[in-house]
Amino acid sequence: MAELVVMSEGLQTQHVNLQKDRTTLGRRHTNDVALADLSVSGVHCVFERLGSSEVWLKDMGSTNGTFINGERVQRHRLADQDLISIGTYRVRFLSEPVPDEVSQTAPMRLEELGAPGTTGALQARLRVISGDAAGREVPLVKTVTTFGKSGEAVVAIYHRRNGYFVALADAGEQEARHNGHAIVSDARPLADQDVLEIGESRLLFILGR
Repeated sequence: MAELVVMSEGLQTQHVNLQKDRTTLGRRHTNDVALADLSVSGVHCVFERLGSSEVWLKDMGSTNGTFINGERVQRHRLADQDLISIGTYRVRFLSEPVPDEVSQTAPMRLEELGAPGTTGALQARLRVISGDAAGREVPLVKTVTTFGKSGEAVVAIYHRRNGYFVALADAGEQEARHNGHAIVSDARPLADQDVLEIGESRLLFILGR
């Protein structure tokens, strides 16, 4: 099922399955996807599902416009991984199901998340060690969490049964790095105290109780 991943300031804020034939997005709380920011019009745009796999985006005469991969559109058929710009928000369109190892939502025993030889569950978080949000900590509680800014670089951290992984979600002008090495689209494992560099920010990956 097609889905939307809504991002604000590089952080994933909503994950929306396009189950309805018509899904509205805008600032008003009555929308299916409500984005509370003045850069978004009351009813900004509509996602129209035709059949099982075809999805069209239609701008509803918004003040600031709707952009797909940097180009302003009125009505446009969406393709997998299209990046939609709506005011200060970025929305990633995913037409293909997320692989099972990523989308797994079945209950998981805590022991499966513990360190070898222990029964305790490990909790992951990112600590911003330099940049505008220095000192802030972000718990990694979702299956997929994204960081970064469109145009610079956006990375995704995946929580899988066998650990945490990082991959490049959206390339930009600046290179994202993991322990000094460029982050690419192929996911690589994260270990406690690994350092991520995304734009002007450096983040510390922490895995512990």
